[in-house]
Amino acid sequence: MSDINVTSTSTDINYISNIKAGKHEFNVDEPLDKGGLDTAAKPSELLGAALASCTSITLQMYMNHKEFTYKKVEVDVNFDMITTEPITFQRHVIIEGDFDEKQQTRLLKVANSCPVHKVLEKGHEIETTIEFI
Repeated sequence: MSDINVTSTSTDINYISNIKAGKHEFNVDEPLDKGGLDTAAKPSELLGAALASCTSITLQMYMNHKEFTYKKVEVDVNFDMITTEPITFQRHVIIEGDFDEKQQTRLLKVANSCPVHKVLEKGHEIETTIEFI
């Protein structure tokens, strides 16, 4: 059994998909220039959101465990959706707090150890089956 299961179901509104991830539900849409209604994040934005949020959470967990004092963690991810070559994700992390050089070096390593980062930096395969009913 897989660790993660996410289901996308089309709706009666063009390009709006209902996503079920565990016990959570939300919608995904495309922007107006792609024929969507721009009512929700587009799929590629969710990819960036996964990296940004995983980085933030991983850093918070580490700092809480080490009892580091911090006010806020902000992670900004930018990338171009290129389908013909590997993507370069630009990730900018801002941590509000007072850290010495050793702590700063360690926090960079922690940011690079978030699970989504680890997944994205490796090559992957997608196995597809299709069923018609």
